[in-house]
Amino acid sequence: MRLGVVGAVGLGLACASVSGMATGEPAPAAVVASAQETTSTLLDGVFTAAQARRGRQVYSRDCASCHGPEMKGGEMAPGIAGSDFMVFWTELPVGSMFERIKVSMPEDGPGRLTDNEYADVVAYIFDANGYPAGEVELPADKAELDKIMIVAVE
Repeated sequence: MRLGVVGAVGLGLACASVSGMATGEPAPAAVVASAQETTSTLLDGVFTAAQARRGRQVYSRDCASCHGPEMKGGEMAPGIAGSDFMVFWTELPVGSMFERIKVSMPEDGPGRLTDNEYADVVAYIFDANGYPAGEVELPADKAELDKIMIVAVE
């Protein structure tokens, strides 16, 4: 029992040291990313152009009335393109964005879209923010989406 406690304390101190908590220094981005088990970023082309086109149709039908046709926001909804998007979502996993949208949008019926429709809308938002499309569709699975980090467009 004592060995388990000592080992756990040692592991905790090692993690604190690596993450910067022991020294007060910020954690290096690579350490934070590996702690979240990210395997890619939005710069790696994690959605397809066809998926973004489908997402645009869903966005036009279910999102544009609040967020605007240009994604700049409105009286009741924030902008989701350009600097508004970058300030809020950069350095967070895609799964966080997917889940937030899924549980709160559309305002008149949160959760009423299919998981695939939510993934398509997220792909459209990424496309509209200048991220590159790739060969594989963005999955509609939060655990998989948590492996993709939202980073600033270069």
